[in-house]
Amino acid sequence: MIDITLSYETLHYKWPVPVRGTPVNENNFLKVTLLDSDYFISVLPGFHEATLEEITFKLRYFFSTYSLDFGHIDFSKKFFNLVEIDDYLEGIHSETLFNIEVLLLGMIRKTHSGLFNNNPVMENELYRAARGTQAYTQSKCLKIKIAPDSLEKTIKLINELHRLNKELIIRLDGNRQFEINEMIVFEERLKKNILLESFKKIDYIEEPFKNFADTFLFKKRSVLKVAMDESFSTYRQLSAEEFPDEIPVVIKPSLFGISSIHNWMQTHSKKRVIVSGSFEHPTVKIGLTFLASTRPYEYHGLENFL
Repeated sequence: MIDITLSYETLHYKWPVPVRGTPVNENNFLKVTLLDSDYFISVLPGFHEATLEEITFKLRYFFSTYSLDFGHIDFSKKFFNLVEIDDYLEGIHSETLFNIEVLLLGMIRKTHSGLFNNNPVMENELYRAARGTQAYTQSKCLKIKIAPDSLEKTIKLINELHRLNKELIIRLDGNRQFEINEMIVFEERLKKNILLESFKKIDYIEEPFKNFADTFLFKKRSVLKVAMDESFSTYRQLSAEEFPDEIPVVIKPSLFGISSIHNWMQTHSKKRVIVSGSFEHPTVKIGLTFLASTRPYEYHGLENFL
């Protein structure tokens, strides 16, 4: 049993964060003090299913009920193999699992630092119009939100960014807003109105289709890759052999837990995986950087919004 201190604080984001199309300026956070370290845990309205109150109760219950055994740590097993899994822990919500495992990871870092690699983690940035294009002259990889009605704006933006930074890698995020015919038109217009060097700098389009199955129709006539995001929860049960090689995967660990994603990444070691945050507090990023460090050659979505 380990003592933890729990309290609530309201924190303001550096800039509004887009959650399901709605800008959020501030959020409630659960402050957890554990072994002289502070962690700030949050949930996003309309995005996460677990509530902060639920997480609070289950954190208190977990650390007051279970004894931890650090003798056989396994990052691919639930709770990293630190506890014996009973019916209660077997049924715990995956979002709550993520937050418990963040705290466990913090503890393991203190007691078993040799288990962690020191691979640097590269990060992509999220484009924000309020910053202006000049802010991205030194950026390496930039994610741009797109929509069916943003075509002209996107063309203008990519052209301006390429003028300022010819090495910039572009990732487009469609947020499941496109019908396949709209995406075909979008791509054709991009080809005609931006430079070829710039078009080649588009890494992928993140889950643009309302129906993910349209991805397989689209790739028959497109040179652009389509990445999986929201649909990962449906397709994650596929074996490495069944999972399409050409589809990068953007994974938000806060929805699944650290151990389950670590296990999936190990068993799908040849797949492109981009670890993406859900606007977590920097103290929670240890769970994200731990996973991202296993794919050091990718740019991950770990930008700090607090």
